[in-house]
Amino acid sequence: MKKILSIIVGLVLMLTVVSCQNGKKIAENDVKESMEALQKGDFSKLNYDKESVEALQIFSGAYKKITYKINKTTEESKDKVLVNVTMKYPDLSEAGKTFKEKVLNQAQQLQGKSNDEVDKQSMQFLKEAINEKLNDSNLKYLEETFDMVYVKQNGNWELESDNPQFNKVMSFNYQM
Repeated sequence: MKKILSIIVGLVLMLTVVSCQNGKKIAENDVKESMEALQKGDFSKLNYDKESVEALQIFSGAYKKITYKINKTTEESKDKVLVNVTMKYPDLSEAGKTFKEKVLNQAQQLQGKSNDEVDKQSMQFLKEAINEKLNDSNLKYLEETFDMVYVKQNGNWELESDNPQFNKVMSFNYQM
């Protein structure tokens, strides 16, 4: 009986290790696949709606310049995995000023246009401002090391959205 119990305990431990590895592997693969999709500009793989994809496309040139390294993946619990990453990304904190200047310079021409037309033109100005900054020979890069937290909810591993460092990287430190 003792031998059977120790075999069962051993099997349970093996299953637990496999589950741990699966959660860790799933989280790591998600980071890799998501970053690859962003770098290639293949936003359709990210399962976002049309509006979100359009927003991502504005920063598409910047996503191509992100580099990342997975430092360590740790299972904190059976429902929580931490993927520690270091990301280097273009600093677009000054692009907001360029965008404001473009809007102010074109304010007269935008008057009387529909909200859709103004939104479309504003998005174009924003993309231009970002691309100007990305093509600037003095473009600076920032580097952040942080944990991406994955939690298991309803059997699926999901990235926690409340992560200020990750959000800063994904928006390239852009400020209005």
